[in-house]
Amino acid sequence: MPPIPSPQSEETIFNHALALPAHERKAYLDGACAGNAALRADVDALLCAHEASPDFMATLAADGAQPTLQHYEKPGDVIGRFKLLQKIGEGGCGIVYMAEQEEPVRRRVALKVIKLGMDTKEVVARFEAERQALALMDHANIARVFDGGATEIGRPYFVMELVRGIPITKFCDEQNLSTAKRLELFTQVCHAVQHAHQKGIIHRDLKPSNILVTLHDGTPVPKVIDFGIAMATEGRLTDSTLFTAFDQFIGTPAYMSPEQAEMSGLDIDTRSDIYSLGVLLYELLTGRPPFDPKTLVAAGLDEIRRIIREVDPPRPSTRLSTLTDLERATVATLRGILPAQLPTLLSGDLDWIVMKALEKDRTRRYETANSLASDVLRHLHDEPVIARPPSAGYLLQKFARRHRLAFAATGGIAAAIIIGLAVATWSLVLEKAARERAVAAEAEQSRLRVQAEVARRAETEQRRQAQANEKKALLEAMRSEQAFAFLSRMLLGLGSSAALERDKTLLREIVDKTVERLDKELSDSPEIDGTVRGVLGAVYLDLGDFVKAEALALASLEINKKTFGPQHEDVAGANVILSTVRLTQGRFSEATDLANEAVVVLQKLPRSKQRYFSAAHLVLGAGLHAQGKLDAAEVHFRTALELATNETNMDAKVERTARSMLVSTLQKQGRAIEAESVIPGISTRK
Repeated sequence: MPPIPSPQSEETIFNHALALPAHERKAYLDGACAGNAALRADVDALLCAHEASPDFMATLAADGAQPTLQHYEKPGDVIGRFKLLQKIGEGGCGIVYMAEQEEPVRRRVALKVIKLGMDTKEVVARFEAERQALALMDHANIARVFDGGATEIGRPYFVMELVRGIPITKFCDEQNLSTAKRLELFTQVCHAVQHAHQKGIIHRDLKPSNILVTLHDGTPVPKVIDFGIAMATEGRLTDSTLFTAFDQFIGTPAYMSPEQAEMSGLDIDTRSDIYSLGVLLYELLTGRPPFDPKTLVAAGLDEIRRIIREVDPPRPSTRLSTLTDLERATVATLRGILPAQLPTLLSGDLDWIVMKALEKDRTRRYETANSLASDVLRHLHDEPVIARPPSAGYLLQKFARRHRLAFAATGGIAAAIIIGLAVATWSLVLEKAARERAVAAEAEQSRLRVQAEVARRAETEQRRQAQANEKKALLEAMRSEQAFAFLSRMLLGLGSSAALERDKTLLREIVDKTVERLDKELSDSPEIDGTVRGVLGAVYLDLGDFVKAEALALASLEINKKTFGPQHEDVAGANVILSTVRLTQGRFSEATDLANEAVVVLQKLPRSKQRYFSAAHLVLGAGLHAQGKLDAAEVHFRTALELATNETNMDAKVERTARSMLVSTLQKQGRAIEAESVIPGISTRK
């Protein structure tokens, strides 16, 4: 189990992280800032500023100042003619404030200023590109630019229309908009993007959070914002032309086109935005993008690029059919229809339209945003869409929908003729069917007699074979139990070694492949399956992979409870692993409850089955410590330390962590002399 950090200040964490190698920082920050998103954001911002502009940080240090976020603008500050009211957003390079313009008119605006420490040549050029891109455009569905300039220390800013809206997908769900209403909103977005393309601007980051919907006199109006990574298709946006370097990953992976994932700005054109519009349409229709954003982020850069370039997402109607009943009911409710209507609503035209926009080969996508919008409108008007092959049956179907009355009358006459023919032939069909049933029944009787004789002989042979195998099975079971105990100890030992910064690659490959085989090879042996998952969860915990550790601990907990009941040592072990993960997530109350359950179970078991006992007390103490319950935490740290040093349950890793946490607890209680006695030879007094 990894050491559990005690709460630290922003400056301490920043200085410690700065001293670590880059590849070790994330793991340290995940633990040090666990459960405190604001603290993590502040530390990340300081590190970002340091890496982007070390000279700025050095100047602060020379002046004796600590590098904190106090050097940013804050509400009440005045930039040019604008007074900052509150921070309303933050991106990779800039911070957006709600501001008030005093003159020549009084109005609320959005002021975007480049981040402190991010004013490198490239970022300033990109920031200036957004300002110039917005200034070029004049469209009702694109946020307007009012003004621009630079702060007193030379950081550029620009002022734009304050859009009081919410992301388009969230708006549609909150308003329970029908599919048709969602499509109408989507066509307005397409027209805005077309306007940008006509001005020579590619947005390159179209996604729901960059398309906000506001209400004007009760009518929803989408607004496209954030042209922060826009690229000019011709001419130059700024005097220092912004270009995209090779191997520079720009955009949001879940909404990024295949050619954009190539990370070469030399091969991007307006059809990249068409792909992003296709992703947005997919999400508006199904409630989720083609590729899960969390899965993409967890996959790593190379795998993200491979998925975007090579993997074809399922059609929207197919995606809906894979949802659980609850998920499908939720999607249907948000669109005001029944769950059974969802697949048929999307299959056909909308499937074709979305998949044409999402073509990997951009030459097969829609040529323009307007052509995509036009096809959507054709679908809404029951006209043939260009996205699907115009077969005769399809054209007839569309014609029938547009001329329902005429087809209804013609259909009545045709129905009468068909009914007459059906009655005339029905008796012939019945007679033929009766003859076929008689012949089939006789053949079936003969087959059953032969099958019964074969089954009797097979049963006799199976009984003899079962008796011979029974003795062999007993011997193999004994050997398997011994082998499994040896394997568990070996894997946990390797995981502990890897946690001490030894080579993790081979062990991770072994464990990953073992997990992949669990469902295939142990599905019929739950008593082994649950225990194996618990062991592998503990190994992942040692490796610092808390996501996989959590998944395996949950699976182990469920399987072991069903197999052995709640009062079993492996149930307690799964609770210990899961509580440790919850602790790293900052969910201290849940962590404490899980660890306490483990302690209650283990204290009733004999010592030979208490291998998780010291770890359970340690995690319980850490959860109480994080909640400020220092007296109770001290009791559990001392118990963990005693158990970890006992001959029957020695655990050096738990011992080290328990000593460290006990020292921290005693120091916070003002008991420095006692703290010194926990780790002799080291003074803890200041």
